[in-house]
Amino acid sequence: MDRASFFLHFLILGFVRSKNLDSDTGYSVEKVKGDWSGNESVFPNRTITIAVLTDISSSLYATTGYENLAAAKLALEDINADKNFLPGYHFDMIFKDDGCDMERGLKALTNAYDNKQNKKISAVIGISCSVVCELAGYLCSTDEWNIPVVSHSCSSDDLSKVNKYPTFARLSLSVFKYTQSIIAICEHFDWHKVGLMVNNIDWYVKTAGKMKDLMQDKAKNDLFAIDVFLEKFYFDGDGEDETSDTYKLLVEQLNRMKKKVRVIIIVGYARDIIFVLKTAKKQGMNNGHFAFITQEFIQADLKKEDRDLIESIQGVIDLEPLLNKADPKYVSFSERVRRIVVQQQYPETGKDVANLVAAQMYDAVWLYAKSLQTALDKGLGIEDGTDLVKSYMSNQSWTGMSGEILIDDSGDRRGNVQVMNIQEGDFKQVGTWRFKEAANVSLTLKEKDIVWPGAPEDYPAACGRQYELCETTSDKLAKITLMALVCAAFLFGLLVRLYLYNRTNK
Repeated sequence: MDRASFFLHFLILGFVRSKNLDSDTGYSVEKVKGDWSGNESVFPNRTITIAVLTDISSSLYATTGYENLAAAKLALEDINADKNFLPGYHFDMIFKDDGCDMERGLKALTNAYDNKQNKKISAVIGISCSVVCELAGYLCSTDEWNIPVVSHSCSSDDLSKVNKYPTFARLSLSVFKYTQSIIAICEHFDWHKVGLMVNNIDWYVKTAGKMKDLMQDKAKNDLFAIDVFLEKFYFDGDGEDETSDTYKLLVEQLNRMKKKVRVIIIVGYARDIIFVLKTAKKQGMNNGHFAFITQEFIQADLKKEDRDLIESIQGVIDLEPLLNKADPKYVSFSERVRRIVVQQQYPETGKDVANLVAAQMYDAVWLYAKSLQTALDKGLGIEDGTDLVKSYMSNQSWTGMSGEILIDDSGDRRGNVQVMNIQEGDFKQVGTWRFKEAANVSLTLKEKDIVWPGAPEDYPAACGRQYELCETTSDKLAKITLMALVCAAFLFGLLVRLYLYNRTNK
């Protein structure tokens, strides 16, 4: 969204107005010095209120959204219980449903800021989708707000632009940061040509363009050169209707892909991925000849009773941040999240462990709290949002609930990747990719554990099992021979004509 459109929404909602922030009841807007010795610069029971946003209303993320909300509450519970962490301060929260929707997200943000409890929020934590994160990034970097945004889920590559979103940081990986792991997988299977299906949302298209450039340039990616065929598809909610223009267009695009590649990378929201995979199944592309790669599709709330869906996603390779969910620490975290879900009577996911994004929500709250502690200790105030992100969130590193965490200078998380394989609706780990390792040894895969779409005995080949999409050496020789024969025939015919001409004119 451009700035003009953004401020148009602002005006429509009637939000632009003067506001006396000093009258808010939370903490004072004066700078609080970071002296933890108990002197008068630290006021007992000073409340720090954060706004937590997540999606609890859309069809794909609602159930996991409630789990994310429970994880945020658990983080505050742990922070407040630690008497040695920010003594004299108490963390509170206001929750709003962002709906993974631009209009609903904007209302959630402005309602959280101008809340009925008259609490001054010091940060926005969470946010389910990038379109809302971009709105939050604009809002929270304004002089009036100037507060950090720490997302647990947004993946737009545009959000990495510090000059554009100076108060933004995140615990999720951007879509672009998965590119090197995709290249490593392609190199492992010798997939030297792939298709890239991308949702026609502006930031997705820009990111896909960057992915394509990096994948095609061996000098830049330091591993493997890949031919990439890009198609931009649309999804407007009518994907299930086979008479709709949206569906017909995707069928045309998939048919073009079928003539060029056997490996397809899908870039989009979970609903977009499902649309492509279901349509591909109807076109017979789950027949053992194709492979599909996605990123963080695991976030979706998939219904196992939907057999068409389960069959459509069978064998997909999904990439997500590396996390050991069997770790006792994570198992305990899952149990504590589930306790809050039950106590609050939230809808349950029915899974044994909490979803990855819930762990990222927990860590997002802690990233803000840890950075705030350091900032206060260095003499900054709670309201110094831009400085807080630039100076104290960047280069934070620790092992959190969502695994190894390293925040770079852009406020982005750098992280290891686990390669997941969808088998009967479950996500099974079949490999890892580690960003600190050299490109040629970064990937570890357990091929025998991978189930491919259509359950073939071997992995799909880039050129097709009959090499039908690529020229073989014999194909090239045949072409050369044919061209030589044509040239010889032409020359022979020319010589005959010259001979006859000369005889006639003697």
